[in-house]
Amino acid sequence: MEPSDRLVGAMFFAIGAAIAAPAFGQEAGKHAVTSTYKVLVDNARVIAGEATWAPGTQDANVARSARVIRGLVGGTLSVIYADGRTEKRTFEPGGVYYFEQDTVANYLRNDGTSEVKVYFVILK
Repeated sequence: MEPSDRLVGAMFFAIGAAIAAPAFGQEAGKHAVTSTYKVLVDNARVIAGEATWAPGTQDANVARSARVIRGLVGGTLSVIYADGRTEKRTFEPGGVYYFEQDTVANYLRNDGTSEVKVYFVILK
């Protein structure tokens, strides 16, 4: 497998997403990946698509590449870092956000009562 193939696979999980059963993508027994994603564009430079977190869902515990996020259905996600830190990220509908590449693995969890949906562009 080429390094770019591994990077693409990691980025998909980083945005959040198990397509199938909630147990798909379990991280060493810590939590099941239950958020979903839909890839709309995947080319040599970017991966673009939509990620959705229903209440109580979360994504994979990985470090993410640099990315641009646009809020579609606003809400707040908890960011839980591998080193134990937590923070909140609020996405407003129509808001545009840029995040540098992560240096510490983390996962995003929707602790709210409504769905959070974003459009993402991951830079390769």
